[in-house]
Amino acid sequence: MPDVSRKNDAEVVREVTACIEAAIAKNRRQEWIVVGVLLALFTTGLSLLVYGAVSQIWALLASGGLVQVTIAFPVYRLIQLREDNMRLQILPQLMRLAETNEAKVLAAQLVRRLIEKV
Repeated sequence: MPDVSRKNDAEVVREVTACIEAAIAKNRRQEWIVVGVLLALFTTGLSLLVYGAVSQIWALLASGGLVQVTIAFPVYRLIQLREDNMRLQILPQLMRLAETNEAKVLAAQLVRRLIEKV
């Protein structure tokens, strides 16, 4: 007779892993958007700084410096996305460590809630 609890465990882990992979794919798309914004800010700020320095227009230098400072915000978001991905990648391993069916179901519910927040 097949071990029904093992099959259920495997199904739960598979379902959780699929949800996690979907969330990670969504995060990767967001990462690319953030990287694009970073590149745009960097090139804009650098262009303003160089043009302001060459033409000695202090307003351009100041605005270029301000644009360069705003790069910190997308970098922070990128770091958050990477940390979220790491947490999500660890979750299937935690699911495998849950010993009872009830623990696995509770862990699966926790994973769904975490993914919704990400």
